[in-house]
Amino acid sequence: MFAYGAAINSGNLEAFGLQQAGVEAYVERHHLYVEGSRVERLKVRPVGDAFVREGHVYPAKQPGQLMAGACAYFPLHALGLSYADDFLLTAALVTFLTASLVTAASAVAVFRTAREFATGESSIFWPLLAALSYGLATTAFVYSGIAWHDALATGYLAIALYLVVRLRREAEGRRAATLAACAGVMLGLTVTTSMLPFFMAAAVALYFVSLRRWRLLPAFIAGGLAGLLPLLIYDAVCFGNPLLLPNVAGNYSDTFFRLDGENFFGKLDFYARTLTLYVPVFWAGLVGLALLPARLRREQALALVMLAALAAYILNIEANGTCQYGPRYLLPAMPLACLGLAGFGLLRRRALRLLFGVLVTAFAVASFVINLVGAMHGAMLCNFPGSALAAYINEMMSGAMHSYPLARWLAIPLAVCVALFVHALAVRRSGAGRAA
Repeated sequence: MFAYGAAINSGNLEAFGLQQAGVEAYVERHHLYVEGSRVERLKVRPVGDAFVREGHVYPAKQPGQLMAGACAYFPLHALGLSYADDFLLTAALVTFLTASLVTAASAVAVFRTAREFATGESSIFWPLLAALSYGLATTAFVYSGIAWHDALATGYLAIALYLVVRLRREAEGRRAATLAACAGVMLGLTVTTSMLPFFMAAAVALYFVSLRRWRLLPAFIAGGLAGLLPLLIYDAVCFGNPLLLPNVAGNYSDTFFRLDGENFFGKLDFYARTLTLYVPVFWAGLVGLALLPARLRREQALALVMLAALAAYILNIEANGTCQYGPRYLLPAMPLACLGLAGFGLLRRRALRLLFGVLVTAFAVASFVINLVGAMHGAMLCNFPGSALAAYINEMMSGAMHSYPLARWLAIPLAVCVALFVHALAVRRSGAGRAA
């Protein structure tokens, strides 16, 4: 989380102003439309991702991102911070307490899910590699510094996935009911925040049903409804129908599902190229998913169904994410692909585990460098090239650097956490050596 916060930069904060405009409107003016700001860069015009309905301007996004931002901005504003007085610091703190926090928590969830896959295994190398690859070597890192709906929804979905997988071995009781309710809340918040992973969230819900934990079903459903309630209220208040989504109300037809062969294969080529250029570790994760053992067939099937559900949607719509660093619409797939890395650690032959360990680590390091540059230099890349890495590095080397409002405050906590992390690994390794 400190690494994400340190990388939050002025380029992203200024380019992605719509998210901050909604947060300011919720907290300062107490309404759900986004016009009326006295801050010039937060004055939203009804073009692009905003539209007019019944005389007011609304964002063509699910409201979850704005609600999460408002929860962060409310105490900050009460303490005297405001977008008008210090835009960059305020926007950075709102981002840090929303996208950065949720993405960091979801990286922990990926680690814990990988540990669930490796039950009985003593090594934590592969679960750690899975978590660090997702958190630092995919586009999750790039978008952790933006209060962005898809980044938040991806985090909620990864946490929900861990909770339902954890329920496989949780005995009946209050703790299991709490886990089920929390899983439902996370799935509800996923849809409240973004429709992109809707079918992926539905797949997780079906996985929960497949566990046949019928006594936990009421808690799971109640949690899901609680997570969806903010969306239903928002749609009813703003558009007069609790089921009328913002992109439908604004008639954003480029996000509507349609079957078109030319579009399908064009999108397939686009995503294959951008994954290779921006997230090469993704392909290693897919191979790892195929290597999961028979005892994890249900979890393997869940991951593949979730990936297929996302692919079926994004390959059959006109939009492709527009201005982005890396394939933004594939954000929800990143935790699943990185979970696949745990599959290499479950191979029986030690020589194969060592070989794949070296190869996958190399892929992860390359992906980390690519996405570190993207996180530091901004995701608003509209003239989408084959690869922006060289261009970004050249710009940074020539002095075209952004400012980092939180970096000086987070540098020491980040260094302390890294030192403690390395120390904990060293202690664990020495303890394992003595036991051997």
